[in-house]
Parts: sequence; C-alpha cells; structure tokens
Amino acid sequence: MKKSLLIVVDERKMGGVSILLEDMINLGVFSDYDTDILVLHNNGSRLNNVKANVIYGTKFFNTIDLTIKEVLKTKKMNLIFSKVRLVFEMKTGLIKKRIVRERKKILNKRYDIEIAFKDGFTAIFTAFGDSLKKIHWLHYEYGKCNPNIKYNKLFNELLPKFDKIIAVSEGVKKAFCDFYKITDVEVIPNIVNIQKIKELSKQKGLIKYEDGKLNTVLVGRIHPVKGYDRFLKVVKRLYDDGFKEKIVINVIGDGPDLENVKSLNNDLNLDIHFWGKMDNPYKEIKNMDLLIFPSLYEAFGLVALEALILGVPVFATKTAATEKIISNNINGLVVENSEEGIYNGMKELLMNFDKIKEFKNNLKDYSYDIDEEIKKIKNILN
Repeated sequence: MKKSLLIVVDERKMGGVSILLEDMINLGVFSDYDTDILVLHNNGSRLNNVKANVIYGTKFFNTIDLTIKEVLKTKKMNLIFSKVRLVFEMKTGLIKKRIVRERKKILNKRYDIEIAFKDGFTAIFTAFGDSLKKIHWLHYEYGKCNPNIKYNKLFNELLPKFDKIIAVSEGVKKAFCDFYKITDVEVIPNIVNIQKIKELSKQKGLIKYEDGKLNTVLVGRIHPVKGYDRFLKVVKRLYDDGFKEKIVINVIGDGPDLENVKSLNNDLNLDIHFWGKMDNPYKEIKNMDLLIFPSLYEAFGLVALEALILGVPVFATKTAATEKIISNNINGLVVENSEEGIYNGMKELLMNFDKIKEFKNNLKDYSYDIDEEIKKIKNILN
C-alpha cells in the first residue's frame, strides 16, 4: 500500500512554483505515493492537468495570497473582513487553533508526509497540522524578500516542527540559514520537464520575427520585484541613444503590476508589445534572439533556465539564481543589478550583435541534468 502525501500551495496562478510542481508531478517524482495537492485559495488556472488529486481550502483562506492593499482595492466587505481576521489571528497566534479546525473541514485523513511547497503561509499550515513527516520547500531569496518577516515570532516557533527543509539554490539556503541561524537545509535545484518544453516549442509561434533587429522577450508574472519599471526606463534611454530601430521588445504574461507597466510604456512613448498570458510561451521564446530577465531578486529563475534549454541566450541582472544558471559571457550576460547595469549591458549587446550569435552557438550542446535531483527528493521522502 502506498504512503499518503499532501503537497500544499497557497494558490495556482501563473508562476514558477506552479509550473515546477506540475512538472515534478507529471515527471513521476511523487509516483510512489498516493498524492493529493491542496490549493488553499482556488485562485488561478494552473494544476488542471496533473496526475494527482487536487483539493481546495475553505473560504477562510481566500485572502492568504493577497496583500491588504489588493484586498482594499476590491471594495468587497467580505474579503476585507476575512483579511482583517486573518491578520489578527496571525498576530495573536490564534491561527494555530484555526488551522486545526480548518484542516478537519478540508482533509479526511492523516497524511504520512506533507510538503509545504511554497514559502509563507503554507509553512504555517503544514507545521501546525498532524502529518507524520513535514517538509518545507524554500523558493525565496530571504536576504531580500522574507515573506515571514511580519510574523517572525510565529515562524521561529514552527521551524523545529519540520523534519526537512529544502532550498532551490545555494543562495536561498545561505540567506535562510543566516537569517534563522540554522544549518540543516538541503539544496535541490528545480526539476524541469525538458521534453515538455522542447515539444511545446515546436508549435507555431504568433510573434513575428523582425529581421535586422534584436528580437527580445520578457516572460512571467508581472510583479514589482521583476524589475519591469526600471527596464522600461532603460529602454527609454536606449531609444534616446538611437537604438529604437535596432530592438524589438515583447512581454508575455500578466500580473498585479501589468497596468502600471503598460501606463509607463505609454508615458515614455515606447513601442513594447504586450501579448498577455500564454499557456505555451515556449513556441515564442524559441524564436527570440534574447530572453531578458531584469529581476530585483530571484531565488531560481525558472524561465531563464527554460530559455537556455531552448537554445536562447539570457540577459539577466545579478541575483542568487542567475549567477548559477547562466554562464556569464558564454551563454548569456549577467549584469550589475541596477538600472545603470542593465543600460550598459543592453547597450553593449546592441552595439555587437555577433555576441548574441556567439552565445547561441555555445548553447548548441547545453544540457541540464534532473535525474540526480529526482533521486535526492525520493531519498528524502523515503
């Protein structure tokens, strides 16, 4: 009889964590277990075609992935009340008893293993549950973005309840260990479904390639931490330098900062093409000269890895993730994490298209091994 496994996430919107979980399940990483996925807030469209049973949380969790500002913007009193209640219970510690009650409404058994697959609230939900073995998966660069900082006392209390903590990169591990003064964290880089990426990339793309220009793309959730605003300011400077006719910029994705980014595009009189969310961005990425990744901070950088797998060079700001994924000046360019760094790096490439050709040539034999990482995960679960 298979052991039971519960994987907990807060939502299922477009983003690296949801894609990673889909890939891991469909690659059979958890196939030795009777697996359920619990989505605490049924918000988003991912996880529809996974080989696992998906269940959803109660109404109590409807604001766990929303900021107070986002909730107030809805002007819905039920959501505002729900958020206020959540914050109060988190601050007072009453959330521990609340989780016990809500788990009884959602779950009909005690699990052998439970994974809090995302940072923040999922860790609290799992820690104060009754599963026999508890694992916490870290995706955040804690030195720059700590989702637990407002409830640090509560988080310090729950940390010893986990049997294992996994980080997606050495940078994530170091930042987490430095902040919480612990050492027992194992690094397992993200598992990606390479075959899926390559198969989907064979479909016909919608975006027209413009000859004689540097065709670029930014892909993912449009959020302030992704650095779109400062990148657009760089584009304005490049236009002023006379590079407007040498570059094409495409944006694929949506997110909470989309309207602000579009507004800035109009204010700066830029010619950036917004394509919205795509279920299959790979068919577009494969035709590009360059993927641009201007994040303020990044724990792993899944889309950068996916671009490299498709033979597309990556231009990225220096983060805990990009230094590990990209071989600087070999298959991409990693620049200082600032507006000036982005400007100087982009200008360098626009003045030397041959450098892009060199990067592409170096990617012909690119490979990414996932077999060893899958073995590590299975050993931890066992």
